Amino acid sequence: MLVNMRDMLKDAEQHNYAIGSLNTPNLETLRAVIGAAEELGCPIIINHAQGHEPVVHLETIAPLMKMYAENAKVPVAMHIDHGLDIDFCMKAVRAGFTSIMCDRSEYPLEKNIALTKSFVDLVKPLGITVEAELGAMPNNMPTEVPGQEQSDLSDLTVYFTKVDEAKRFAEETGVDVLAISIGTVHGMYKAKSDLDIERIKAIRAAITDQNVHLGMHGCSGTEPDQVVAAVNAGIKKINYFTAMDTAVAPVLKQMIDDYEGRPLNYTLMVNVAMEVLQKEAKKAMELFMTCKK
Repeated sequence: MLVNMRDMLKDAEQHNYAIGSLNTPNLETLRAVIGAAEELGCPIIINHAQGHEPVVHLETIAPLMKMYAENAKVPVAMHIDHGLDIDFCMKAVRAGFTSIMCDRSEYPLEKNIALTKSFVDLVKPLGITVEAELGAMPNNMPTEVPGQEQSDLSDLTVYFTKVDEAKRFAEETGVDVLAISIGTVHGMYKAKSDLDIERIKAIRAAITDQNVHLGMHGCSGTEPDQVVAAVNAGIKKINYFTAMDTAVAPVLKQMIDDYEGRPLNYTLMVNVAMEVLQKEAKKAMELFMTCKK
């Protein structure tokens, strides 16, 4: 069933778990992610990122996302991940997304607050939940989208969200979800993950409005014990994609090798790809639900 993310996150806060927020840039991934959620009987957030526009346009994927969400056996929120400009975000409103990430983290604090608040004021009367980001999320999966170039990963602390700024941002913008930078990266890590769990606790304590929930992006490759610690510290929405998406190629390569030049139907490869995607999505969701009480 298609639902509003706000109600999902309230339950996650109450029962101490995190909801997976997974990108679904094609039909196979969409089916796999919702299939994994149905297997586990847990809520799920399906994403379309502006950075995936070269893969599939919003106008093409949105009706599919909506149809699968409405027919799912579990609660599903339909979310825009990293909407980088107002035109794209408003296109998502018209397409029926129930939640939108209005990402203005590239700007200084004052402008980030002003632009985010303006968007919140615009769409909250429509019942749409809004996510924003504070503190730059370093990127190890460069794209052609402005603001998503390769980051310098030599010192991740320079990207961290400041506690006092997070408190001010939450109070002045009225966002539902605040994505914070605490040591994760978009894409895969170059070294072992080292999250600042104490920073999560401090930000959660500073934001007294319990209707503001903390999000973590860049979970692929994060050590499982650190994911659990992050959830216990206050993270309630976790974005995950790269590890799932890159798990498919090695399996398909082995499949091609095993056929040794014999004809191999694309439809068979698609089914195998979906099995891998669903397995990886399920593994991630199970981890995010570990703390549930």
